[in-house]
Amino acid sequence: MGEFVGIDPSRAHDLIRRLEAGSLLLGGVRPLVDAAVAEAGDDWAGPRHGATALRRAQEFLHDARRELRWRIDAAEQLVPVRERGLLTAAFPFAGEAEATRAAAETATAVLAALATGRPDEVERAFTTATGTPGEVAGDPAYAAALLGVLGPGGLVLVLRGWSEAEVPGERDGLPPAALVRAASASPGLLARAFAAAERTGRLGEEWRELPATAPADVLTTLIALARPSGAFLNVVAVELLNRRPDAGPDWNLHHLAHAYRSFPEALQELLAEHQKETGVLLDAYALGTHPAYERALAAALRHALEPGAGADGLRERAWSGLTGGLDAGHRLWPDLETFRDAGERV
Repeated sequence: MGEFVGIDPSRAHDLIRRLEAGSLLLGGVRPLVDAAVAEAGDDWAGPRHGATALRRAQEFLHDARRELRWRIDAAEQLVPVRERGLLTAAFPFAGEAEATRAAAETATAVLAALATGRPDEVERAFTTATGTPGEVAGDPAYAAALLGVLGPGGLVLVLRGWSEAEVPGERDGLPPAALVRAASASPGLLARAFAAAERTGRLGEEWRELPATAPADVLTTLIALARPSGAFLNVVAVELLNRRPDAGPDWNLHHLAHAYRSFPEALQELLAEHQKETGVLLDAYALGTHPAYERALAAALRHALEPGAGADGLRERAWSGLTGGLDAGHRLWPDLETFRDAGERV
């Protein structure tokens, strides 16, 4: 089970393109060979199974492409800091098929445990099935297969069951102490699995509606315990900020603001394109009742709006969105003039 892998993603992608070109070439040749054999009839002097050999060659190229893509995706998800050039990682599985089978076993055990209504049985199912949960969740094939069987409903049930057991009645987002415990339990595994599958484009269509249908605390647990894409973060942000136009800051808002520190360009896009939602962020800050949220939002804005962050045009539009929200009557922190001066220099 598993192996140590070294791979250069850019060169591997080049090899994938060559494999695809070879497969297309064979796809064009196969019908010509079939036609030639049929036309020649008994006069055909070559091997009778030429088309079969070409089909097998195509299947080999297809399987090689798929396996190589899995290796690239897995390496990029398993390595904490992505750098150009060679990536090395200890893969938890020796191949995509093995990862998929293991995920199916895990999901089956978890669904059976969910039927008991006991969160401790769910935790036991995860641990028993995976052995070392933290190591397998980053494998995108395992992640996609696990989530494919559980479905959005199963994900919500697991996360809600865990939070009800650990912090009963909490709907405003997991407090810091609970979030730390969640990271090494089923919520952490599912958040890392979701991020790995979402970033590599392996989630099914049924997951598109998750931001609109899942409870706020489930969504913020996913973005607080792992790092899905900036695009997903913005979808979640727009959804959550439209649900609570008159509410004060809470841990849900804190987790959302804190997640933007890792995605300055996503925050720039939110500020530039969604002035209504930007206003909700600023209104919550103006209430001044949640210092952790205030610090998180200030840090996220600083990362997104400092000179040189992201593309110049998008950063300028983000500044316009932010100042537009302020001009509409929102209040921000005392050192706003520092940001205004920096904005004039972009």
